[in-house]
Amino acid sequence: MLETCETQPEVVELCNNKVKYQLELKLQANSDMTNRKITQLEFSMIDGKVQRVLNRIGGKEKGYGFLYMSLETLFPRSDEEISSLITDGGNDRGADAIHIREEGGSAYISIVQSKYAQSVKNAGKNFPGSEIDKLISLITDIANRTDGLLNSVNSVLAAKINDVWRLIEQGKTIFFRIFLVSNTLPLIELEKQRLSAFCRQYDMVSFEEIPFWTITSLISSDSRPKEDGILDCIDVQKFERIDCDIRGLIANVDAASYIKMISSLEGDSIKRHLFDENIRGYLGLEGGFNRQIQNSALSDDNHLFWYLNNGITIIAKDFSHQPVRGSKIKLSDFQIVNGAQTSYSLFNAFKKRPEKISQVILLVKIFASSRDDISEKIAIATNSQARIAPRDLKANDQIQKKIGAVFDDNGLLYERKKNQFETHSDKPKVDSLKLGQAIVAYHLEEPHQAKTVSDEIFGNQYSRVFSESLDANYLVRVAKLYMYVSEYRDDHLITMRGGSITEGDNEFIGYAQWHLMYRMKLLANAKDLDVPPESQFDAYISQAHEIISKIAKEHHTQSYYRVFRSAKTKELIQRELGIGQLQFEFA
Repeated sequence: MLETCETQPEVVELCNNKVKYQLELKLQANSDMTNRKITQLEFSMIDGKVQRVLNRIGGKEKGYGFLYMSLETLFPRSDEEISSLITDGGNDRGADAIHIREEGGSAYISIVQSKYAQSVKNAGKNFPGSEIDKLISLITDIANRTDGLLNSVNSVLAAKINDVWRLIEQGKTIFFRIFLVSNTLPLIELEKQRLSAFCRQYDMVSFEEIPFWTITSLISSDSRPKEDGILDCIDVQKFERIDCDIRGLIANVDAASYIKMISSLEGDSIKRHLFDENIRGYLGLEGGFNRQIQNSALSDDNHLFWYLNNGITIIAKDFSHQPVRGSKIKLSDFQIVNGAQTSYSLFNAFKKRPEKISQVILLVKIFASSRDDISEKIAIATNSQARIAPRDLKANDQIQKKIGAVFDDNGLLYERKKNQFETHSDKPKVDSLKLGQAIVAYHLEEPHQAKTVSDEIFGNQYSRVFSESLDANYLVRVAKLYMYVSEYRDDHLITMRGGSITEGDNEFIGYAQWHLMYRMKLLANAKDLDVPPESQFDAYISQAHEIISKIAKEHHTQSYYRVFRSAKTKELIQRELGIGQLQFEFA
């Protein structure tokens, strides 16, 4: 094993400088984040989530819905009903909710103050500093058991205060934690310093701000369970390296133990959440690589598997092992960031002939770090077995995760990477590339480029296509329109493949999907709508089809492939609405 930083003075200085530099970068990043205002996408994403919470619980006020949603997120395993935590109302002294948790000789009192801005403009403001005085006064009165306190607050809050006092009487050590939750910016620095000074005065008090960017992260991140695992080493040959904030281990492990670690308790499926940080999902046996992996593991020469396969890359919060033959590697909160193809192929091979897989030796690389950016960096750097599509490199981008969360709340599955979800899921699926094309055709009004620049949607055009200025609900409606138009097209194609004479005039339909969407956009705009209502999709597409069919007939001597890749077709559609007059030939 290499020497650690602590054993080499010159390395210690280097590491200290590196850590100092990283801290400065983190502080700068936090400063930049503090000054960044909420985007329309983030605002509408939170607003949509709040509305769905209200629909579920039967509420009406969005401020209440936001508080309820926040409490569900902060205290997911609370023994109490969420509604029983809420103290918001008249005479709440700034405490919108109180959660009490006992642990041994201590009690943790969480006081939540929630602020919800009703517009993206107001969400760009800071958390009101005047609210800090209320909380400081309340906690001071609770700590000092001020006379008349119970008579000055509402009955729900009074009951919570009585609970705290009873815990104190029982000899519990009390700790207060203030949560300032909002869809706005955090406190201005002066107010934050004032609250910090109060917390230092009472060392049993601390606070945490949860502004809009934390909320969006919480509701857009993949809520996967944390997994620990154990791998059986084959021999003593292991190589470990430590570099300041990251550790690495390379080892040979029993493939059967790896399959056991990644399999469900029943052994009939793989725990898919272990691959959430993998930028590329399982490609399927048809991809070529996976069939070769499976055949290699089942062959009589499967001792060559170690030499022919790149192995598995795992990122974990921590790992431990002993430098002895046949030891075990214990993993804490791990993710497989490279090796999805190998994993699924070995699993399938194991189901066929488990005795063969017991002979396979698997190379694993394990990295442990507390840095949040490590898994993505390693995932991108190590995925080189097969060509990586641009959309795969963006699969774990934050805006993709945000869209995925919004779609999930609306009953849709958003496939950020290929084959991300089980094929038998009842939820409709929307592929990220198809959504990008729909945005290009419909929102950006460039139907021809939905085809011609599709390779750039996750490349040079990415920030333009997947913009934070897009409204979350708007994206959902565009996605539903795309799915409707796709089904409409497919129905016609099925009929055409069946030899229907009546479909003879619709030969263009397989090329015109994006132009149909664009035409529907123009029709909707004429009625001051951004997206047609679902109940009117049929009427809109009938009108769109009529116009596109007319254009196709007028240019039936041209290749439809060329017609629907030309920017001039867009102008022809505009002309049908009286937007401009032009004469041209397709190039």
